Amino acid sequence: MSRVPENPFHRVLAHDEAPRKFTRRRFLVSLGALAAAGIAAPFLGRIGSRFASQGIARVERSRAALGTWVRIVAHHREDVAAERAIDNAFAAIGHVDGQMSIHRADSELSRVNASAGRAPVAVSGALLDIVERAGAGARQTNRAYDPTVLPLMRLYGFYHSGRTHLPSDREITAALDAMGPQVIAIDRRAGTLGLTKTGAALDLGSIGKGWAIDRAVEALRAGGVTSGLVDVGRNVYGLGTPGEGAQGWSVGVLDPASGNIAKVFMLRDAAVGTSGNYEQWSTLDGERVGHIMDARLGRPAAAHVSASVVARTGTASDEGSTRAFLLGRAGLDGLEGVLDTHFIG
Repeated sequence: MSRVPENPFHRVLAHDEAPRKFTRRRFLVSLGALAAAGIAAPFLGRIGSRFASQGIARVERSRAALGTWVRIVAHHREDVAAERAIDNAFAAIGHVDGQMSIHRADSELSRVNASAGRAPVAVSGALLDIVERAGAGARQTNRAYDPTVLPLMRLYGFYHSGRTHLPSDREITAALDAMGPQVIAIDRRAGTLGLTKTGAALDLGSIGKGWAIDRAVEALRAGGVTSGLVDVGRNVYGLGTPGEGAQGWSVGVLDPASGNIAKVFMLRDAAVGTSGNYEQWSTLDGERVGHIMDARLGRPAAAHVSASVVARTGTASDEGSTRAFLLGRAGLDGLEGVLDTHFIG
């Protein structure tokens, strides 16, 4: 069975807080205990107090979306304006979910997958944009990264496929035959997206959360928010700075083996995404199988324990972390907006 912890990678630090040991066990316990309130509360409390003394409200909300836990923080001189901006940010994320979720039968992406090999489907320009971008990423990485990876994911027991045994070489070959950017058919004039092979299917899990973050950040900015945080699972965007004198939002990347904070990134109008095969897995024939697939080989990738990428946008950091996990720094060739990287293992 697959397992999806809420956020095993990142911890947001108060901007005057020094990194310290924080065990994975304690981190996950904190997530469970604070799910209703949002995990930023214990880490950003001092900032909230300081902002309150300056007449600036800090509003925070958390809820489930996009198959993970989403947390949004907004600082504004008017708490009503902050609340409205957060409402609009969650609405933007919900809109992306309706376009790109493979967990919803009524999403645009699910309808495209259901029509594979038969007919193209009328979809939004946003879905055309993100699929086109992901297809370009597949070509840039010589298909190690591939948005048409869903047949392979199901073969390895993900998305409730019911698999309990490791796939045979013949099954892997058949899945690979239905994959690749060449099976994606985009018609901009008609506004349609199709898959030319029966059995082909798109999975935007390696880029969709980042895209949703960017849409949420746009909504916050449109609402007059210049200081805030958007955390979608393991992808975090820091808008502006969290307080007076801060250089940015301090986000720590956890080492899953030691529980220590292995790296602290300072995010100011930037995002960080982290990919690793230890946060989602299936168990086939008693073997634990990670969820990040090398689409060239048809097998789970295991070059690193994790790869973190900081970029100007959530989309680039999300896509970049998967590409970096698969191919190291070479996987980022051709990807614009990358600012920093960190690898564990």
